[in-house]
Amino acid sequence: METKRISTISPSDLHAKRNQGTKIELLDVRTAVEYSSGHIPGAKLLTLDEISDKSLVQQVGAPQIRDLTPVYITCKSGFRAEQAAEKMLNLGYRNLVLVEGGTEGWENLGLPMQRCGRVISLERQVQITIGSLLLLKVFVGFTLHELFFLAGALIGAGLIVAGITRWCGLAKLVAMLPWNRNISCSEKALV
Repeated sequence: METKRISTISPSDLHAKRNQGTKIELLDVRTAVEYSSGHIPGAKLLTLDEISDKSLVQQVGAPQIRDLTPVYITCKSGFRAEQAAEKMLNLGYRNLVLVEGGTEGWENLGLPMQRCGRVISLERQVQITIGSLLLLKVFVGFTLHELFFLAGALIGAGLIVAGITRWCGLAKLVAMLPWNRNISCSEKALV
């Protein structure tokens, strides 16, 4: 299968390659908290925002060297991995392979996952934040002034934008919180 000049591999085929002893260079381009909550064993964290010429050379080697062996890329479901692959193509990397279905696809097949401590997933943290904001707006709307009920419309609009564009500003803000940036997994890529 081919996606915009980028090959793909199924999670089961990638797992089989690893079990055969093939050295796999696997980059996980999710956020640190997503990575900590569960990742493919051996995957190295290099968030989508951190991808640059310098970070890639430090992590996987120069593009000319990487043309000999593939760099596998994963994220949650595949969307950010495609974006990362496009960035890498623009930086001269050619031998790239996307993991079909991402880490979610890997986990759905019951393949082994590595977890780094007890971390609430970023998705759940965003849900807790939105729920808390909505409760606060209702409380303040009833106790102080009814104009605070309009804030619920802003939250709703933000959710619609996130659903349509797959970009969530609140998730980016929550990911910057100190407990979401401090990961202790040894596979963290050097940036």
